[in-house]
Amino acid sequence: MKIVLNLLLVSIISCFNLKANAQDLTERNRQIVEIADNINKYYIFEDVANQLSKKLKSEIELKTFDNLTDKEFAKSLSSYLTKNGNDLHFNVLYRPNEEDEKKVNEKELLQKYDSINRQWNYGFEKVIRLDGNIGYIEYTGFPEGNKSAQQILDATMNFVSNTNALIIDLRNNQGGDGKMVELFLSYFFDQKIKLNETYTRYNDETTNYYTTKKVNGKKYLDKPVYILVNNKTISAAEALAYNLQQNKIAKIIGDKTYGAANPVKVFFIGKKYQLFIPISIEKNAITKTNWEHIGIDADIKISSEKAFIKAQIIALENVLKSNTKTELTVNEIKERVLKLESQL
Repeated sequence: MKIVLNLLLVSIISCFNLKANAQDLTERNRQIVEIADNINKYYIFEDVANQLSKKLKSEIELKTFDNLTDKEFAKSLSSYLTKNGNDLHFNVLYRPNEEDEKKVNEKELLQKYDSINRQWNYGFEKVIRLDGNIGYIEYTGFPEGNKSAQQILDATMNFVSNTNALIIDLRNNQGGDGKMVELFLSYFFDQKIKLNETYTRYNDETTNYYTTKKVNGKKYLDKPVYILVNNKTISAAEALAYNLQQNKIAKIIGDKTYGAANPVKVFFIGKKYQLFIPISIEKNAITKTNWEHIGIDADIKISSEKAFIKAQIIALENVLKSNTKTELTVNEIKERVLKLESQL
């Protein structure tokens, strides 16, 4: 009798689970269709958008994503889209607590993001003066370029304004807002210049982007700048490095960068996921192309772990070569260089 009851209980539980799974699968299939339709409408390259959208919908019949948890689904779908779309900017994040964008006031959403960015000091992790009067900025992300973020940028650039050279550390910086890139770059140009243009397929619009002639802090002009990068330097971080490199303002030191250039738009799917779709193609004003898929080659190739040491050596050697006065004597600088070289 006990065995019969247990079997009955297992049967009841199984039926309940099957019903729950069926509901989950129906919801998931709706999400896959919604994702596929958004890709077809918004992805920058129309031919890829059509093919990828059809292929993704066909996975419903193949049950490719049926046996995955929501979190696993997001991770698997991200890999699927980057591989089959051949675009590193595709991404799907599992965000079950995020509100549907249609139900959230844009102002409230920006305030929410600003509150988060403030907790991270708007990406400015470290700002210090190194031996030989060399400035160092560790920058971990590009938040929305609002007034609060700009104030921190202004203060940071004022802090390093009297240094002889500047090292900007973008290793592991995974990008963010393009407006912040423009604000940051404006500190290194004495005039307003065109940086790039983007073309967006779904609304057939071309937008030009420029530096600003006026900034709130002190500009950093005519002094050596070194950018540290690695294979986790992505998107907006690559944009900052690429523009300074192509305008011959900075030397790039480290490994090749990630290779994601095209701007993305975020879509909220089923109150559980954030879908990132590249919607525009970027064209640099100098090279007429970008770093999509190929990444940015460093001017000085060295493992990213040693890039910081290498940058200090080059900066100090330049101080010696240019007879720039610092708090250190010539011999002290030479000793410092030898000590750093022993660490390579």
